Amino acid sequence: MSSPPGKLKSFFISSAGFLLDGYDLSVISFALLFLPKELHLTPLQEGLVSSASLMGMILGSVLLGLLSDKMGRKRLMGLDLVIFTVFAITSALSQNFLEMFLSRLLLGVGIGGDYPLSSSLMAEYSPSRSRGRYLVGAVSMYWVGTLLSAVVNLVFLPTGDYFWRYSFAFGALLSIPVIVARFSLPESPRWLISKGKLKGDGIPTQEEENKGVTGFLDLFRMRLLPYLLLVSAIWFLFDVASYGIGLYYPAIFREFSLPSNYEVIYATMIIAVGAILGYILAEVAIDSLGRRAVLLSGLGVMALLLAVGGVLRLTGVVLVPYFAVFVAMEQWAGAVTLFYPAELFPTPVRSSAQGFATAVSRIGAVLGVVFFPSMVKVLGLSNSLILFSVTSAIAFILALLLRETKRKELEEISLGLKEVKGRNPST
Repeated sequence: MSSPPGKLKSFFISSAGFLLDGYDLSVISFALLFLPKELHLTPLQEGLVSSASLMGMILGSVLLGLLSDKMGRKRLMGLDLVIFTVFAITSALSQNFLEMFLSRLLLGVGIGGDYPLSSSLMAEYSPSRSRGRYLVGAVSMYWVGTLLSAVVNLVFLPTGDYFWRYSFAFGALLSIPVIVARFSLPESPRWLISKGKLKGDGIPTQEEENKGVTGFLDLFRMRLLPYLLLVSAIWFLFDVASYGIGLYYPAIFREFSLPSNYEVIYATMIIAVGAILGYILAEVAIDSLGRRAVLLSGLGVMALLLAVGGVLRLTGVVLVPYFAVFVAMEQWAGAVTLFYPAELFPTPVRSSAQGFATAVSRIGAVLGVVFFPSMVKVLGLSNSLILFSVTSAIAFILALLLRETKRKELEEISLGLKEVKGRNPST
């Protein structure tokens, strides 16, 4: 089934949610160099604030994923960012730990909800021959948001120690035009087919689209459950290392490499550029080499680089190009772990599966973020990198079990509870 008209418009409007996610998590990572002093945070409170939005994503991804499969993608595409906007503003206005923690937690509900919504919509809109490029491109917007956050921090830093309030508020302003634009998005045709609301020649039947799957509980039946656990476990292990390190790049550079706040911002910008270059290479490879090859390459290089960095005990300015190369290859794994569930599961539970896997991955992210500072203090940076190398290597082994999905229609590759004989789908 080919994509509906306006797929480029749909791409930019859907992927803007990932941009806001990247902006938000990167803004807080630099603000954490100042927040403990300004809000009088204890080390425990600092860890809770840094991981609060990730905790909120656990709830938001599951809840809005479920609602998306029941109510449709379009109805919820603006709601998630309204939640983001409101609590980005309250984050900027927070005066103490409790206000900041609750604001960040509820903001995370909106971000988490956008993952199953945007991923499902993008997968369902994209043509099979180039679906990988659209999905990888959408995820790459995370690092565009990261780069933007560094620029915004650079602009507001001269305003003083409370610059982070302006940076937080700017994130809310970013979301407003996206919310307005999302009202114009059409409903996903695949969701309409799955509900029996769209029929016609040249498109899958409702039976072909659903494959015997009716709702969320079907995800836990034996034909679907092993793959649900597999993609969730791989994403969980990836996020332990990715977020455990990624949310602390400014802190790592400040402690082990660069003394100046401005130098830290420039280094963060280099990291973001490295990630974007990694996505550009993944864009070229994803529909030719395939999902498994790209994922395995990313996880394998991650494990290798983390091990090398740990064994060599890298410190100083060399950490900037080292992490830039690391984050470039990290994106090969990050993009595929994020959208694999959207391709593997049928339309009636696509958002639910994506939401479940997102929630599990964010548990891994929270663990990485909460424990990384303590790990560095107890084990040192080098041994912490080696430990993350091990989690990446385990994810690599699990990824060997995944099936390939490149250049196939979703009704061909999605898992179901019964085999459905249908027409040869068009591409």
